[in-house]
Amino acid sequence: MRDVILVSADSVRYDFLDAMPYVSANLDNHETITGAHYTRPSLASLLTSNYQGAVESRVMEPSVADAFSDAGYTTIGLSSSPHTDARFGFDRGFDVYHHFSEAGNRGNPIRQFASQFDLVRKVYHRFKPPHAKLSNRLPDDELIDHSIEAFNDESGPRFMWLHMMGTHRPYGLGDDAVPKEIDRKALFKPEKLTDAEEATIEEKYRATLKRADAEIERLVESVDSEDPIVVFTSDHGDEFGEEGHWFHQPQRGRVADALITVPAATNDLELAEPLSSLDIAPSILADQAGPDAIPSEWHGKDVRTNAARPESEQADGEAGRDHALTVAPWHGSATLAWQDFETKIVAKDADLELSRDGETIEAERGDVDEDLKQQMRDLGYVE
Repeated sequence: MRDVILVSADSVRYDFLDAMPYVSANLDNHETITGAHYTRPSLASLLTSNYQGAVESRVMEPSVADAFSDAGYTTIGLSSSPHTDARFGFDRGFDVYHHFSEAGNRGNPIRQFASQFDLVRKVYHRFKPPHAKLSNRLPDDELIDHSIEAFNDESGPRFMWLHMMGTHRPYGLGDDAVPKEIDRKALFKPEKLTDAEEATIEEKYRATLKRADAEIERLVESVDSEDPIVVFTSDHGDEFGEEGHWFHQPQRGRVADALITVPAATNDLELAEPLSSLDIAPSILADQAGPDAIPSEWHGKDVRTNAARPESEQADGEAGRDHALTVAPWHGSATLAWQDFETKIVAKDADLELSRDGETIEAERGDVDEDLKQQMRDLGYVE
């Protein structure tokens, strides 16, 4: 079995992949629908291949790492996003899991005080709106350094997943970032953005994708694997003025195409489009360990084309999907988007229940401590 490297980067739109020259030139790009609308539920569905991961915003058993481990892989996971904390099950099934997310700089002391009280915080944010910052996130180049070391320290076959945060709004540090005043205007007064300010946002976004692309190239060229399967994807996209909205604001429960259409770029793994991000792991696992290795609990399916399958596994017609579902949970309710890739049906603020094997699961808001909530606010999430 070949080594597998699955890289996800935050907020990468499918239609901006031209800003990533290494990925677009060396991997085959597939249009992919995410399982959810922001990082935690989307990555949970990716690493669970199950809509329950999106509904509960946590990694469930059997996880993707569990399945690769059962197939004989050493499993390695690395991330610097607060959403991928072990408290949400993201370490499930990994032999080695590194989560680089610390509280870091708290900034304004008044904001620190206000954050302890919901009503006070909301009043404070009304007059001093929060803006996203990456200053307390591990830079992507350091994450890649850790990833290379972690991968090379283990014996094969190895399955490694890593999540890069440098592509998250404000798309960089210092001069690389979207200026604070433009960031706030885009969120709270988007109608006042000038053409030049809109162009600045897109310029910063394309620049951060190019930096991430260079780090992915360095990762692939530096690991001690002669012929790894490499897959690149994202948790969600960002909006750039479509329907008057900017970036991703999960509290709005939006499931616009710009938010839920991302790349699944692969080498040596031809996939039938269209597909869901839940199909990525089953397709890799079936390719390397056989279709019987796919857990029955997974909602994702093996969407390899017949050309990519041995003759014994080929079927009549291709294995692509005829529909996809995106779940957008937020504070006990959810927006649902069902599509057959010609028609899209959206149900907003639904009371969502998922029933399986006699068990009913509802969309819930998981309780987290104040430290983790503050890290979310530092990324620009507003309750």
